[in-house]
Amino acid sequence: MARVETGRVRRPAAARREQILAVAADAFAVAGFRGTSLAEVAQKVGVSQPGLLHHFDSKESLILAVLQQRDLQDEQHVEAQFQGVEVTTREWLMAFCRRNETQPGLVRLFTVQSAESLNPAHPAHDFFYQRNQRVRERIARLIVADQEKGRLSPSLDPAATAAELVSLMNGLQLQWLRDPATDMCGLFETSLLRLEAVPGTKA
Repeated sequence: MARVETGRVRRPAAARREQILAVAADAFAVAGFRGTSLAEVAQKVGVSQPGLLHHFDSKESLILAVLQQRDLQDEQHVEAQFQGVEVTTREWLMAFCRRNETQPGLVRLFTVQSAESLNPAHPAHDFFYQRNQRVRERIARLIVADQEKGRLSPSLDPAATAAELVSLMNGLQLQWLRDPATDMCGLFETSLLRLEAVPGTKA
């Protein structure tokens, strides 16, 4: 049970860590990495700054923990949907799109941090580079599998098509964040269906 000491609520370490990550995600999404201070996060959490640093020893480690946690949770959520099932390129990508529709704050976080991390000095620069490579490679493998099953045209270049789809999804997310009325997933699925509309291929 949580205890109150010196005006603050003492939470179990794991619960406090989760609380810090949630508050930090909101702060980074709104103000970016440079515009967010550890003092601000600590105040919103209800801990001292040294107390926050007990869990994350720097702002750099905090932003990386936020991004890594979100990425892992999304991957686990989607992979659980297709456990033991052969998934198509469209099904896999649409599962992520539908997931993103439910968490605009986290989509904003990734959009803001992805742009900021173009600066090589940004602490998430390598994270986003490696993530982009990993996602594109995963999509390319799905495309190859779909081509082998006759679902997609063999004329498609898997790597180039994967890069195009990632760029499309990123662009649609930005439009959706600017105007929530944008049918992000509907537009994305329409583009994916065009790839499947190949004469002579199997459904």
